[in-house]
Parts: sequence; C-alpha cells; structure tokens
Amino acid sequence: MKKNFKKYLALCTLILVTILACQKEEQIPQDAVTATTTQKAENADSERIERALREYKGREVEGNFIGRVIDEDNQPIIGATVTLGGQQEVTDANGIVSFINVIVNQNFAYAQASAQGYSNGSRVMVPTGSNSFTIKLFSLGNAQVITSDGGEISINSEEIGETYIRFNGGFMDENGNPYNGNVYVTANYLDPLSEDTANTMPGELYGIDANYQEVALGSYGMISVEMRGSAGEKLQITNPAQIEIPIHPSQMGAAPGSIPTWSFDENSGVWVEEGVAINNGTHFVAQVTHFSFWNCDAPFPVVNFDATVVQSGTTTPLSGMTVTISYSTFSRSAVTNASGVVSGKIPSGQVLTITVTDPCGTVVSTGTYGPYTGATSLTLPATLSTVPVNVSGTVVNCSGALVTNGYVIYKDTGGQTLGFATVTTGTHSYTAVACSIPITIVMDGLDNATGQTIVTTAAIANPTATANLVACGGTPTEFIRFSVNAGPLQYNIINPGGGVQTPSFINLGAQSPTSGTYIFGNTITPGTYPFDTNMAGPPALAMEVLGDVNGIDPVATVGIPGAIQFTILNVGGVGAFMEIEFTGNYIDRFGTTRTITGEAYIIRDY
Repeated sequence: MKKNFKKYLALCTLILVTILACQKEEQIPQDAVTATTTQKAENADSERIERALREYKGREVEGNFIGRVIDEDNQPIIGATVTLGGQQEVTDANGIVSFINVIVNQNFAYAQASAQGYSNGSRVMVPTGSNSFTIKLFSLGNAQVITSDGGEISINSEEIGETYIRFNGGFMDENGNPYNGNVYVTANYLDPLSEDTANTMPGELYGIDANYQEVALGSYGMISVEMRGSAGEKLQITNPAQIEIPIHPSQMGAAPGSIPTWSFDENSGVWVEEGVAINNGTHFVAQVTHFSFWNCDAPFPVVNFDATVVQSGTTTPLSGMTVTISYSTFSRSAVTNASGVVSGKIPSGQVLTITVTDPCGTVVSTGTYGPYTGATSLTLPATLSTVPVNVSGTVVNCSGALVTNGYVIYKDTGGQTLGFATVTTGTHSYTAVACSIPITIVMDGLDNATGQTIVTTAAIANPTATANLVACGGTPTEFIRFSVNAGPLQYNIINPGGGVQTPSFINLGAQSPTSGTYIFGNTITPGTYPFDTNMAGPPALAMEVLGDVNGIDPVATVGIPGAIQFTILNVGGVGAFMEIEFTGNYIDRFGTTRTITGEAYIIRDY
C-alpha cells in the first residue's frame, strides 16, 4: 500500500496545460476484424518503431519543465510519481512537479505519471522556451465486475451513446500466469471533441503507422481499459475482445466505413497502428488482442507547431487562454502557459481554423491558417474586452538574496489557481485576462534551494500591481535525511506527511527540491524489518521513491545481499512523530548497487 498524504503545505507551482493537445448494435463477423488486427499486431516491430522515433525526435536538448497531476474532478493528486527524460519526481500538495535541466529531445519530450488507485497517464510535448503540462488520471475506484469466463461492460457517454466492451474469457497476470476469479474492469470513454481530452488522453495525437511513419491523428473516439484481479494485480486478456466505440453525432456524416485502430504504447509514448474498426452505422467496432488505451483515428502527415497568444497591438503574452484547432471534423485544444504558448504536433496539408477563448468564455481571436508542410510558429493576436492584468515583483529569501530556483503560484481569493511562474532571477511576473477589474491576486510558492515557503501575499491589480515576495515562511521540523555511499547528508523537508491506514499500513514521506522519499509498510510495531514491496506477506517496509539523484529500483532491491533494513522506533498517535531508521544496500534506477543510511522523522497526520 502506498502513501496517502493529507498534510497540505502552501507551496506550488505549475501551469495549466501544454500540448495541443467506438448501444449495442449488430455484431460484425469477428473473423473480418480479427485477421487484420492480429496480423498488424504481430508484425509491429518495436525496434523499428524506436528507430523511426529516433529519426523524428531530433537531437537531445536541455530544458526545464513544470507539470501538474490531477484527478477526474481536477483536484491535485499528491505523491504521484512523474518521470521525464530519465529524471523522477513526486508531486507535492498541489499535484505539482518541476524538472530542472532535464535532457529531452528537440521534438519529443515524454512525461509519465502514476499514482496509487489510478490508471497511468502521460503527456508528449514539443519543447519550447517555457514548458508545462497537465496529466489527468482516471480513478480505479469505479470498476465493473465480470468473471474470468468473460462478460460485457458498458460506458454511458450521455448524448454520444454507449460504449461496449465484450470479453470472451481468458485472463493472465503480469507474469503470464492464468488468472481465474472476478475481474475488476475500469473503463472510460474519451470524447474526441472535448477540450478536456487533451489532458486525459495519454501522449499526444501522434503515432507510428503500419509503415513505421510518423503521423498526426484525428480521433473519432478513444477508450481506456484497465483490469485488476481480486488481489489488485494487473491483468491482460488472452483471447481477443470486441470493442464498440460510439461515433460522435458531429462526426457521423463524415465517418468512413472503416478506420485504423491504434493502441497506446507506454514504453515509446506514441500510438501504434494495430488494426481496423468497421463502421456499423452508430459505432466503430473492432477486435483487440490486449488492453490499454485504444483510439479510432484517421492518420495525417505531421508537422511540429507552436503558437503564442498576445494582446492585439502588443507583444504581451496571455496565459490561461484556450486555443482550439479544428480541421475536417476533428478538433484539439490546449491552454496557453505562462509565456502564452501552446505547442505540439498537428496535421500537415490541412486548412486549420484556430480559435482563442479567454477564461471568461469569450472568443477573442479566430482565423483560418495553413495548410503547412513544415514546422510552424504563429503569433495569435487576441482582442480583449478588458485590459490584461499583471502582477510582478521581486522574490528574495530570508537573507534578502534573490531567489534563483523557486516558483510562485497565483490564486484568486477563493483559492482557485490562476497560474504559475518559475523564479530563476529573483523576479516573478504574471499576466492574464480578468473578467473584470480590479482583481485581488493571492500569491505563495517555494524557494527550492532552501525549502522555505513564500509568505502568502495578496495584491490588487487594477490592472497592474507590484508584489515583492519573501521566501521565508519557515522550514518544517519534519524531515527524511540520508547519506548515500557515505556521502554528505541529503534532506527531504518539503511537504512532509504520512499516517497509518487500517489495519496497520504505515505511509510517510517528504520531498526535496527535485525529488522525494516515500516509505511504506504493513506494520507499525517497533522492531527491525526487511525491505520487501509485497505488503501481503510478512511484516516489511520498502521505499517506493528515494530522493537521491539516482533514485531507487524497489523491485530489484528486494532480496539482494545486505538489502536495506528498517527499524521502527516509534509510531505515535495523530499529531505525534513517526520515527524510522534505515540502513543497507539497494539498487538504483540505473542498476548500480549503493549503500544508504538515514532516518525519517515525520508527524503523523491520520
């Protein structure tokens, strides 16, 4: 069992989104679809896919990224693990992570997120000068139950129609062992024309076709399917299943008789063409041989794209603006970041209608653009009904020195997040559209270098305001500290928290400016225990994440000679301290054996 932190520290950062971002009917003959699906799945060559991506990704570059992980209700997910460019970070109390000087590719940056109780999510970006992303994860808490003999589930898509998934029986666990018993299926339909799909779908509408060529995708609808066994283990199907994805009413007239199907490959971060779906009049129907995300898409040649939204007649960038690109019967949307930018991959050779909408729901720019045959950068002037608001100023630490590694979060008086800004030169600035002025903007944040929070400050913008901020809000007395290979002590002191869940599962952790350490176990009794990730076995503890630059591979660490041992010294009641010491060997994320000694001193929250 993993941690479930309830302590809320007022730190944050991030910015909104990033990238631009099949009722039951007659069943088609299964052989007609199965033959095509199986052939393409078997012929898909992972090495050729990787070779193709190496060509399209471009050279390696260094960049900074800030991201947010949220649930289906747009609430932050605390303690989610996010990887990007070989670095691994953990989300804070606001669901936020930041990556500094991370190595990605010029045309391809791939962020992956996972959290206990949620399906995995990801985002693909074309890096720009200011990089941000949002990943929305689906909860596993609303599963439908079938047996391993098979069954049918449905998803109600309201005005669009029902999605159906028909299982023919036959399941296996992650190790390939046959599974018998109840199967808990979590399935979700993603509306191809919804603005929110840009955050919820994995990767980007970007794939590798059956000829190993890169393509942009126009979606007719997608589904996510995750299956778990009675003990929570992940399952896969061993016999083909049938999916029926409803055709959106707005796309019905243009929907072809058949359409390629694509599955999302988590390893490469792209959609891979695997078969064909048949249009039966209301649904696209296909046979699939495995489950993850499936998408019914029309492929197009692809170009890299970015656009900056500015106030008309000026160069002032506008954040928080929704940019919608429409072509044929398809559309995709994203929200501008702190630099007013959206970026991603779009179809080449298509006439595009681009619409910009402000946070108040007013269309402030619309026009026809393209077609484009190469990488394209646009400036989109927006005519506003009110002047933009701006708040800016300095950010200093407790000694009065300029903060060079931090961030500021901007909120309204009701606590709604308006935007974020990174701090690298001791200054901050936020420009956006307000539905009316004056407006009160509340700011807080963090100095990553010291772990000190920014003292909460409010400013009234009419339309501008100066807010000089101080990152001296105090350092928590709680910490996790450790030494790797007898090196200097490393402290994780940001967003500490933890507690005990029934019957005796312990969870605790804290973050550093770049990562975090999280410890979990199935006992709270004082004593010494081995490192083991199997919480269904004898008493044990483990680290899911380690705040060292090289991280930890918890699965590889289990059972190695001299593996980490944990000593529980004390687990007090709520409001008292939980004290754990740990020492021994572990395997890092790169396969190297290292030695660690440390301790955790965290107040129990629940």
